[in-house]
Amino acid sequence: MNTVWYDYSKVETRQGTAVVVGNFDGLHKGHMKLLTSLMNLSQDNGLQSVVYTFDKHPINAIKGDNTLKLIADNDYKQELLSSCHLDTLFFDNFDAVRDLSPEEFVRDILVEKFNMKVAVVGFHNHYGKDSEGDVKMLRELGQKYGFLVHMIKPLYFGDFLCSSTKIRALIENGDVEKATELLGRAFKIKNTIVQDKMLGRTLGYPTANMIPAPGQLIPKFGVYGTTTYVDGVAYKSITNVGDSPTVGDGAVRIETYIIGFDQDVYNEKLEVEFLFKIRDQRAFTNLDELKAQLAEDEKARLA
Repeated sequence: MNTVWYDYSKVETRQGTAVVVGNFDGLHKGHMKLLTSLMNLSQDNGLQSVVYTFDKHPINAIKGDNTLKLIADNDYKQELLSSCHLDTLFFDNFDAVRDLSPEEFVRDILVEKFNMKVAVVGFHNHYGKDSEGDVKMLRELGQKYGFLVHMIKPLYFGDFLCSSTKIRALIENGDVEKATELLGRAFKIKNTIVQDKMLGRTLGYPTANMIPAPGQLIPKFGVYGTTTYVDGVAYKSITNVGDSPTVGDGAVRIETYIIGFDQDVYNEKLEVEFLFKIRDQRAFTNLDELKAQLAEDEKARLA
């Protein structure tokens, strides 16, 4: 996969392209329906497959950084898309195109810059200034500028739409199991381990601690059954997300006890996958009570 930032000239467009436009936060099962169609249509028509996305989520670009917490940052998004056998992943500068009308965006960017012959879109797709463009308008523009529009029906799970908005809400509510169902994989946080107070070590439960980035989506405060990857090796773990009301200083941390692991991982990047919620965060009257609860949490993860 060729990943390109901002430079249209680095995209192979001579034979024409099939393009899907979106934010692709989290790359959930609904996104995968779009990408599967993109790949099939590009191969069937001898076109280059292009995923067009933005350097910033439009909400954060318009309302301010970190207004919307992201399921996946750009690095993780690129990692996820690299397994989809795309020809090109293109990151554009949202601020440079945000004021283009729907027709200007389609004509000046998708048609002129990418030589788009097929547009792959979801039913709820919107584009152009103030998101005024829709699928109906795109079909009209396709007739005008010579490209086909292939619309993918929404993906539902029961009564609700599979969307980044829904997945974000599930995670924020602590329902990481349902989020896994919609994502097609466990919600994951990848960050650098920092040295902290090392209280867990004195209790017999040493933790690898992360400070979440300002724009990082985190689950509802509580304790979760997790899997932690160290140098590609998976370990069962329990993870506390919260501000440590018993002994903390009010700062939000992600604290992971990796079961059966005793190596120093400070300043290393670890990946923590959230599998299920064990309990809500709560304050304890003393450290002995906290230690006893940690033993119960470990049993819940190993059950």
